[in-house]
Amino acid sequence: MCKNVTTTTASIKKDPNATLEAKVAELIAKAKETKDDDPVLKVASLPKLYDGALRAGTPIYVARSHIPVFLLAAICGGCVAWSIYETNLAVFALCVVGALVGYDMLSGFLHIVFDNPDNLYIPILGQPCLEFQMHHHFPTDLVQRDFLDVCGDLNLVGLTLMGFTFAAFDVSDPIVRFMGGLKMFMAYYGQFSHRSAHTPSTANDKIISALRNAGLMIPLDKHRSHHRPPHDKDFCLVGVCNPLINFLYHSVTRNRFFWIVGFFAYGLFGVKIEAMLMQKLFTTVGLM
Repeated sequence: MCKNVTTTTASIKKDPNATLEAKVAELIAKAKETKDDDPVLKVASLPKLYDGALRAGTPIYVARSHIPVFLLAAICGGCVAWSIYETNLAVFALCVVGALVGYDMLSGFLHIVFDNPDNLYIPILGQPCLEFQMHHHFPTDLVQRDFLDVCGDLNLVGLTLMGFTFAAFDVSDPIVRFMGGLKMFMAYYGQFSHRSAHTPSTANDKIISALRNAGLMIPLDKHRSHHRPPHDKDFCLVGVCNPLINFLYHSVTRNRFFWIVGFFAYGLFGVKIEAMLMQKLFTTVGLM
C-alpha cells in the first residue's frame, strides 16, 4: 500500500498533467465543502463521456501525442516551401502578415466561444470549453505543461482543418497553400504567445519584448486584463485583432450562437477567404 502511494506521488511530481489534475481534484473538493456553484467545477467533477465528445468532464489535463504536431508542421512546411518556390519572398512575407491577422481573428472567436460557461454542455465543444475555463482557475497551467503538449492541444482541430482544406480548396494554388500552411504555424505561434503571457520572465527576453513592442505578441498586462473577472475583453492570443473583437463583442452582439457560427464558419473557410483577399492585393500591387 505504502509503495503504491509513493509511486503515485512520484508520478505526479514528474508529470505536470497529473499535478494539475490533482489541483483540480482539490479545487472540486473545496467547492463541495463551501457549496460553490461554479459551473466549471460542476462539469469538472463529472467523468467525461466518449473522451469528452458527448459530455465534458475529467480528466482535463492529459498528455498529447507529439506525432501529429511534427506531422502537421512537416506538411505545412512543405506547403509553404512549395509556394515560395512558385512565387517569391515578397509574396511570402505579405502572406505571413495576412496569416497572422487571420489567425488572431480566429483566436478571438475561439476564445469567446470556449470561455462561455453555457457552452460547457454542448457535445464536442464542451471539453475544450472546460479546458479553457479551467485555465482561469490555473493561469500558469500552460507554463507547467511541456510546450509540445500545449501545441498538441491543437492536434484534432489541426488535422481536421488540414484535411478539409485539401479536400475543399484548390491546393494547386500557391496562395491557398501559403494561407493553409501558415495558419497552422500561426496557431503554434499563438500557443507560444499565450504561454509567454503567463511567463513573467519573458519580460527580460529581448526578442519577445521586441515582438510585443511591435504589436506582434500579446503583452503581459493586456492578457492579465482578460484574466480579471468577468473575462470579457482582450480575447485574441496575439493581440492584433483585440480592438475589433472587443468592439464586436461589446457593441454588436454577445449572442453565443453568433460567435459559435462565426467560429466554425471562419475556421472552415478562413483559408479560402484570406487567400482570395491576398490574391486581390497581389494583383493590385503587381506582385502576381
